[in-house]
Amino acid sequence: MPKITKKPKLTEEQIQEELDAAFDKANKKDQISSPRGTQDILPHDHKYWEYITESARLILRGWYFQEIQTPIFEEKKLYERGVGQETDIVQKEMFELKSRSRGTHYVLRPEATAGIARAYLEHGMRSWPRPVKLFTVGPFFRYERPQAGRFRQHHQLSLEVLGSAAPVTDVEVMYVLHLLFKRLGLEDYVVQVNSLGLPAERKEYIKLLKDHYRRNIRKLSREDKERLKRNPLRVLDSKDEKAIRVANTAPRLIDHLSETSKKHFEYVTNMLGELEVPFEVNPRLVRGLDYYTHTVFEFVSRTAGEQGVSFTSGGRYDGLVRQLGGRDTAAVGAGIGIERVVDRIKKEGIDLTLTDQPLLYVAQLGDRAKVVALKLMRKLNEAGIPFAEGVDRDGMQPQLKAADRLGVGWAAIIGQKEVLDGTIILRNMESGMQEVVDQANLVEELQKRLHLE
Repeated sequence: MPKITKKPKLTEEQIQEELDAAFDKANKKDQISSPRGTQDILPHDHKYWEYITESARLILRGWYFQEIQTPIFEEKKLYERGVGQETDIVQKEMFELKSRSRGTHYVLRPEATAGIARAYLEHGMRSWPRPVKLFTVGPFFRYERPQAGRFRQHHQLSLEVLGSAAPVTDVEVMYVLHLLFKRLGLEDYVVQVNSLGLPAERKEYIKLLKDHYRRNIRKLSREDKERLKRNPLRVLDSKDEKAIRVANTAPRLIDHLSETSKKHFEYVTNMLGELEVPFEVNPRLVRGLDYYTHTVFEFVSRTAGEQGVSFTSGGRYDGLVRQLGGRDTAAVGAGIGIERVVDRIKKEGIDLTLTDQPLLYVAQLGDRAKVVALKLMRKLNEAGIPFAEGVDRDGMQPQLKAADRLGVGWAAIIGQKEVLDGTIILRNMESGMQEVVDQANLVEELQKRLHLE
C-alpha cells in the first residue's frame, strides 16, 4: 500500500503569501510600472538619501547656508533667458506642461540655479547681508536617454552663493563640498577645474576653436556637428572617442584668458592646493550652460577600471541675475547628483552611520496588551530607540518570527500577566534568554544593553 504523506498545515501568513504571489503572477501583464527614466526609492535605499541630505544640512547650516524651496515648475522663458537658447537643456531636454492660460508656457525645472536666481530677484534678497548663501534639495527633470546613473527624474542638492566676486568664494564652495564628501566617507575622487574667463574673452577663442574643428569635421558625429553650430564649447565636452582625440589637439581656452581672469584662476588653484583638496586642471571642462564665467569644476570618481563619473559640478555665474532682469550680481554654486553619490557610497563599500534598522521588536497578546504596547512605543520613540512592532497581529509566534526575520537583538513581550503586573518580558533574540523588567524601567534597561546614551 503506497505511503501517504500529508502536507504540513500552512499558517494564515503562508497562505496569504502564496495567494499574493499567485495574484502578482496572474496580473503582471496588466501591471502599471513607473515611467521610463524614473525609479522608486524603496525603504532599503532611502536611508542613503537621508544619510546624504542630513549630513549636507548639518555642514551647510554650519557654514550659514540657508535652505530654500522653489516650485518644481517654472515659466519656460526663465531657462531660455538664464540657461541659454542654444543649450541642450532648452533645445531638447525640458518637459513642457500644458497650461490653460494662453501665452504662458511652463516646464518642469531641469536645474536649480536659474530658479534660485529668480527667487533672489523676486524677493529682494539683494538687500540682505552679503553674500547670500542658499541651498535646496529636491527632484529635477530632463528628457534624455536613460542610462546608468542618469534619470529623467533625478534628485539634486544645490548650493548657491550670491553677491561675492572674490575668487576665495569659488574655493569655499569646493572646500565645503570636499568636507561633505569626507564626512560621508568618500575618498576616491578628484576635483577637475577649468576657467572659462568672461564672455567677451571667449569670442576670439571660439573663432579659433571653430577653425580647428572645421579642419577635422569628418571626425565629428552628427550630434557634435550640430553642437559646433549651436554651442561650440560643448564639443570639447563630447564623450565620442574621435571627438575626444580632436579636442586633445584643440587650442586651450585657458591660454587665451585676460590677465585678470588668469589671476582669478591662479588664486583658485593655489588655494585648493593649500587646503589639500585633490584637484587637477582639465582644459576640456566647459560645462553645458551659458551662464558660467570664470571657474567651472566637477567632482569626478577615479575608481580603477572605471571611467571617471561626475557626481557633482558647478562654477561661477556672474551674469545670470542680470540676464534675468536684475543688476550685475556675482555668484557661484554647485549641484550634487544624489543618485550618483548614492552609487559612489555603495561602490566604495561605506557603512552608513545612519540606519533605520530596528533594535527592538514589541510583541503583545490581547487588547489590554496593545494599549500598553502603544504607550511603550511612544517612550521608545522619545528616547530615540528604533523599534518594529506587531500591534496589528494576534498570536505570539508570528510576531516572534517577524522579529527574527528583521534581525533585531531584543524583543519586548507583553501578555495578560505582564499587563496586570506592570512588567515586560525582555528576550534576547540570539540566545533566547528572558528576564522580567518593570515597564517603567524598560528604556533605561535597553539603553544599558544597547550601549546607548
